[in-house]
Amino acid sequence: MSNAMNIVITVDDNYIRPALIMLESLFEHNPAGTHIYLLHSNVCEQNLMRLSEHVSRLGGEFTDIRVPGELFEGAKVNKYFTKEMYYRLLIPQLMPQEERALYLDPDIILFRSIEEFYRSDFEGHLMIAVPDYLGDVYYPERKRNLGLGEEYKYVNSGVILFNIPLMNESFHIDDMFRFMNTCGLTLEFPDQDLINVYFRDRIKYAPREYNFTTEYISTGDFVRYLFSPRYRRSERRRAVIVHYMGKCKPWKPSYYYKFYCIYKSHLKKYLTSQEKRQLLLRPWLVFRSVVSAVWRVLFGGRKGG
Repeated sequence: MSNAMNIVITVDDNYIRPALIMLESLFEHNPAGTHIYLLHSNVCEQNLMRLSEHVSRLGGEFTDIRVPGELFEGAKVNKYFTKEMYYRLLIPQLMPQEERALYLDPDIILFRSIEEFYRSDFEGHLMIAVPDYLGDVYYPERKRNLGLGEEYKYVNSGVILFNIPLMNESFHIDDMFRFMNTCGLTLEFPDQDLINVYFRDRIKYAPREYNFTTEYISTGDFVRYLFSPRYRRSERRRAVIVHYMGKCKPWKPSYYYKFYCIYKSHLKKYLTSQEKRQLLLRPWLVFRSVVSAVWRVLFGGRKGG
């Protein structure tokens, strides 16, 4: 058992670069000695070495834990989600020697220290997570479809602090599988919906700044962010962890959501020559994406992600 922070990520070979960027931002604002755990089933040796050397250069420790690929063979996946999303639920049983561990999605940038959040008092809860602003405020029907009453908030699974001893006392992954196969629910965001339903009474809610998602929540929000420097500065001051949620990712030239410049400052050192040339098309691609998004908001509705 250690006083160092335990940070857990789950990726496949397609998400190595975002993971490198997230880890760089983590160590920029947090102490050396932080221990990074990678849960994976098929990351190639070259990428494992790349991650290990990266963490070592940043002053941390790295451990990769291989999860049997067949373990989640029958688990539901859809959209752009893969079975790796379920691996975070294995954290307690794979790290029983630790008191706590913080899971972070790879599409994240950290703006400042998370030490205070990491040391939060669980107050008897199994985990600490941040309510999903879009899911909880703009899509209440999702909560109703999951059978979640008004007393519950719908949390985002991209940042979760696990109470490992208590989780191991009261939870086993097989129980969740049985629940998933018998609950009869349509899980649109499989692991996230499942966490919200299964652990509904055992989640402590954290402030939004620890999982500040980047999507625009309305047309007004979109306009304010584009044209109000004061609004942008206000959001920048609030955010501790920024989560580039959804299909529109900041490493793609067509990205038009918030906090792009911050991400680009980390991304540019990882770009190939061809990708740097593709950035020349960014103004046109962003314009096309913005027009499409505004059209959907005004005339076609929106879907969360």
